[in-house]
Amino acid sequence: MHPVISRVWILVLLLVACGLVFIVSAEDGMIGGGTGYFEISSTPSGASVYFDGSYKGTSPVTVSVSSTGTPYHTIRVTKSGYEDYEQSYDGNPFEGETIHIYATLTPIIGGGKGYYSISSSPSGASVYFDGSYKGTSPVTVEVSSTGTPGHTVRMTLSGYQEWSNYYAGNPGTGETVYVFASLTPVQSYGSISVTSSPSGATAVLDGASSQLTPCTFNNVVPGSHTIQVTRSGYSPWSTTTTVSAGRNTQVYASLSPLQPATGSIYVTSVPSGASVYVDGTYYGPAPQLASGLSPGYHQVRISLSGFQDWTGSVNVQSDATTRISQTLSVGPTPTPLPGTGSIAVHSTPAGAEVYLDNAYVGISPLTIPSVSPGSHVVLLTMPGYANWQATVQVQRDVIASVDATLSPSPTSAPTKSGLPAALAVLGVGLIAVAFMAKRR
Repeated sequence: MHPVISRVWILVLLLVACGLVFIVSAEDGMIGGGTGYFEISSTPSGASVYFDGSYKGTSPVTVSVSSTGTPYHTIRVTKSGYEDYEQSYDGNPFEGETIHIYATLTPIIGGGKGYYSISSSPSGASVYFDGSYKGTSPVTVEVSSTGTPGHTVRMTLSGYQEWSNYYAGNPGTGETVYVFASLTPVQSYGSISVTSSPSGATAVLDGASSQLTPCTFNNVVPGSHTIQVTRSGYSPWSTTTTVSAGRNTQVYASLSPLQPATGSIYVTSVPSGASVYVDGTYYGPAPQLASGLSPGYHQVRISLSGFQDWTGSVNVQSDATTRISQTLSVGPTPTPLPGTGSIAVHSTPAGAEVYLDNAYVGISPLTIPSVSPGSHVVLLTMPGYANWQATVQVQRDVIASVDATLSPSPTSAPTKSGLPAALAVLGVGLIAVAFMAKRR
């Protein structure tokens, strides 16, 4: 072969070889590069994702691509009840890079309709649905069954606490979701001021909160409340009062001192009519009740003229009556003082109180010894009888006797008119005048 031709063929072969190397190198640069990512999410989530026509799963989803692959892609996101979302993207992510695709799906308007029936107690509250004013309760709000799911209902009414609630999802076509709000009144409080006599007592509100008087209970719920006031040595005091919102209620407690517990002693004597003394105080003739005595021991003396006195210590218990019955012993006849006389007093009926010159000396019958000579006044008294009184002359070494018959107290009779008596007197006068004239 000619040398020139050989060189030409060699040159052609070299060019073909270089071309093949370039083609292989170019293909390796396009397909064999690094990996990047498309991260695809949506609102609402759970939508079907298609990447370059191939289904890749539900959002959110990540799709890997070659960084040196074909630099053009189509993305489609679909969900029932929403319009399809489509996007074209030029280029590829670099190796290790993530490109974020976010699809906001639009509800298909004009689909089925559902309803929210909203009412309240009391009615007339302002209704806000997803922040938009819809009128006053009761009101019905129409929504798309395929619209954005989840709604907030809020109601306001003057004098009541605001009410709100969230409802997930949407009503189905033709479905009605009933919303009812029982509104709570805005609570306004009152107060109670408590004073007492004496002060320093413990005031208790409704059996719970307590303070020392004078005091004020604040933030009291309107309505009926019970106040109890106590203090040592005084009877408990309580009342029920009514509190109004925004007002102060005044309560005054006048405490009564506790009455000390007392008991009694009932005394009988043989013979009866003896004078009864308790702690030196004369209570009257036996049988006699001495009441109002403090618990504990008391000195009792039973005395009757001509008999020996009886004395003893008697225990009295609260709210009880202690009974004493004593038979008196005849005493020695007292020796009268020299130069004096005596007065023996008897009465019908017996048992009258006898006073000598206004000084009590005992119960009839009795003998009063050692009376100075001269004139003395003897007085007898007995319930239900008129007082009997006499002046007695006493001589030395002589016993003067007094016998008193007591008269029952007169019963008051109706007062008669004085006119008949006056007429009688006038008639007698006229007769006397006529008689004198006749004698002349």
